[in-house]
Amino acid sequence: MAAGDFHGRDFDEGTLTKLRIFELYAREWLPVFLSPAKPPRSEIHLFDFFSGPGVDGTGQWGSPLRLLKQLKEYQDLAGWPQVQVCAHFFDASAGKIKRLSANLETHKLRLPAVTLDVRAIEFHSALQDCAAVLASRQAAKLVFIDQCGVDQVTPDVFQQLVGSPTCDFLFFISSSTLHRFRDHPAIKQKITRPEDHYQVHRAVLDFYRGLLPKRSEYYLAPFSIRKGANIYGLIFGSAHPLGMDKFLQVAWKTDEINGEADFDINRENIRPGELLLPLEELRPSKVTAFERELEHLLRTGALKTELDVVRVCFDHGVRRQHAEPVLAKLKKEGVIVADFRVPQIDRLDAPRSILMRK
Repeated sequence: MAAGDFHGRDFDEGTLTKLRIFELYAREWLPVFLSPAKPPRSEIHLFDFFSGPGVDGTGQWGSPLRLLKQLKEYQDLAGWPQVQVCAHFFDASAGKIKRLSANLETHKLRLPAVTLDVRAIEFHSALQDCAAVLASRQAAKLVFIDQCGVDQVTPDVFQQLVGSPTCDFLFFISSSTLHRFRDHPAIKQKITRPEDHYQVHRAVLDFYRGLLPKRSEYYLAPFSIRKGANIYGLIFGSAHPLGMDKFLQVAWKTDEINGEADFDINRENIRPGELLLPLEELRPSKVTAFERELEHLLRTGALKTELDVVRVCFDHGVRRQHAEPVLAKLKKEGVIVADFRVPQIDRLDAPRSILMRK
């Protein structure tokens, strides 16, 4: 077995965290396009570019089987008969693809209304083959790129994904790739402590944000995963605020403290449950920094609607619910008038106003 072939071993806790995040997000994403009787898109395409055989050495399910499991649970939704669903599972290893095909049969996951595109093909060739689908405005796309230590998401690939309409993506950044990023001139200048995973991961996210088109409304969020002595990264991207909102809900379920790691990336040693205590010293710096900026912007009248509040939440990588204490405080003090407790993502076409008391 090759050294990098983790599919032949048991998935460790870091890999399981990554798989849970992808599965939970797929669970939230799919109903957006399958629930309405008149679906917003006529096609759904799900991509796993490094699918592997579908299970680990003990039979635990990998990403392809988890994805099809979620699809199976949504077959009764109103929009299901109206949408063409295609799942694309690729891997450079013909042996892994053969095993994946067998595992799909074994677990009865060849769903009758789902077209399966299961092929042994190298990443860049697969991406080129699927370019027309990724560019289609008729299709909703969810892309998972688990690159297993190989730096495949180049700036060109990243920009192709960002430019794909109705396309959300998650890609995995290996520890070795993060180390190479650390020495990148655009990132190195932002890092005062190269051994600090917190700084490196934030700087990498800023690097990708720097690749976005100017003045683009595009949302990126990170998640960091510990695997043994190594730290890995996961980057999420979506052009729609609903996508970002759903990812943050998933991320904060996985990481109660910061919403961006399955370990204490901020080195604050706060245990789950301690956030219930109203003590400033037990509030993580990420939440505290968000609350301070939100309060400042509200007090100065810079935020006019709940959409403005949502944008501040997204910029800080926190859920909309994190805005509630600040809004409640300023309403109680008579600083602002707002008829909502938490900004709602489904009201963004007609956001409610925030008024300053004179």
